[in-house]
Amino acid sequence: MRKSIFLMLPLLALLITGCSQPQTKQTKVNSVKPTTESLLKSASKTWTFSQSISSQQTSHGVSDTLTASEVSKIDNQSSWTAYKGTLISTSVKYKQISLKKWQTDMRQHFTKSAQAQIHLMTVPQINAVLKKLGATVKVTKLSDLVFFETKVSGMTLPQGFIASGHHLYAINIYYRDTDKTTTIDRGQSFTDTATKKTTSAIALDRLNGTWIAPETTTSANDTGKIMIKDGYLYQHRYDSFERSAIQSLGDYALVSLNQNTIYAAQKVNAAQAGYQLTSKSVASGDSIGYLYLFTSANQLIRIGQGVTTTYQRTNALVAASDLPQTDVTIFEQMATLKPGEVASTITVKAGPPIVGMTDSIKYLTDATAGQINSNDPVSINNGTVTLD
Repeated sequence: MRKSIFLMLPLLALLITGCSQPQTKQTKVNSVKPTTESLLKSASKTWTFSQSISSQQTSHGVSDTLTASEVSKIDNQSSWTAYKGTLISTSVKYKQISLKKWQTDMRQHFTKSAQAQIHLMTVPQINAVLKKLGATVKVTKLSDLVFFETKVSGMTLPQGFIASGHHLYAINIYYRDTDKTTTIDRGQSFTDTATKKTTSAIALDRLNGTWIAPETTTSANDTGKIMIKDGYLYQHRYDSFERSAIQSLGDYALVSLNQNTIYAAQKVNAAQAGYQLTSKSVASGDSIGYLYLFTSANQLIRIGQGVTTTYQRTNALVAASDLPQTDVTIFEQMATLKPGEVASTITVKAGPPIVGMTDSIKYLTDATAGQINSNDPVSINNGTVTLD
């Protein structure tokens, strides 16, 4: 009996020692949400539309077959900007909320009968969409996604978001019962504009001169020549000179740029052409909607209408035959003659010069830029401009 007890003591000690050993195995934490939240806290990060995924839905539910959606013009121009935890699109600001609050606020916008028809996507369905969009990450639960609603009215976005690498994924989270076969959006991906070519700040006085696009087929509407003088970009179109302001975007508060719809649209245009338009850029626009992005003191890129045109500065001077001093004088003095307005165009036909006046020629930030308020005939004598 005593022998049996002695044999059991070492075994008991071994069991006690084993139980007291610290547990080294830890549960693996999904880093998807922390990574997303970290990227969304950037001072300024913009993602532009890349692709969209859809599937069919029938009375039996949502199909597992995912296909690339036909891209609309609205999709192609869409973008998201992160600014210190706030998500911005088309000047609307969204704040992050929990999954629980998102579900509550989302359902409040439906009647009770409609609420019974709402279904949330499952984790496998969400991961299937992420995979189809090219993501290398997965979620383990719905709360791994980040949810948003408007800061002012509390309107929820129908998507949950994941940021990974250079991409932002917007995954549609819910669907409603239907009696008909229909196509529904399942998710979209957006690409960080930081993957595009960068531009930097350039002093405006370094841009003065004549700029030529050698590959342009010249026409009355596009001469392939731009004149820059003292912070303004001049072009000759048909019977008119058109002027626009060259804007150093570093002069603007970052938060105001991020909420500016014109800047956002041109940022998308730049990204689609392979360039970044940022708060450090120097750029201009015009009445047609082109973006003129300076990549150096001797090169600018014109982006618009699906075409990218390169201009080179060929001369630091502007010839009087290209931009007469009389026209420059008219442009400059009209601001004094009509306070609060600026001259946008000068047209010369049979009679006196006709000056098109507008509220602004800052095409990258002002919605009213280039909108003509009046066409005023003028005279110039001994360097002084007067209204006729």
